Amino acid sequence: MTVDTNRPRPPCAGYLRRLDGVDEQEELRLVAAMADFADRAGLVLTLVAVEKRPGYVVALHAVTRYCQNHGVRNVVVPTYEHLNQLPPLAHLAKELLQQDISGLVWIATSAGEEASTCTLTTRNGGPT
Repeated sequence: MTVDTNRPRPPCAGYLRRLDGVDEQEELRLVAAMADFADRAGLVLTLVAVEKRPGYVVALHAVTRYCQNHGVRNVVVPTYEHLNQLPPLAHLAKELLQQDISGLVWIATSAGEEASTCTLTTRNGGPT
């Protein structure tokens, strides 16, 4: 995908959960991966909220409010598992978040890990 460098890039927010096995180093790696993904998608990662306590959604609500208050229409998460560890609920959480922000939730996994969720597409000259 080619990104027009003359146009300002839309902002996006990031969200991740401190899942089992995610220490501070892994958290930093995930944030860097989300930033790289956003850059490739023609977006600018402006905020990352980290859910540090299992079963809580305080950071997710903060991201939602941030997007609503600032007109941000894109959220990047490392994998579906960061939305919910049960796949059907993760997909539902993605759909609900997209509705809440009137935008898109991008899954930043690499093509080898979850190819069907990582396809970048464009609409009207910009990422969708």
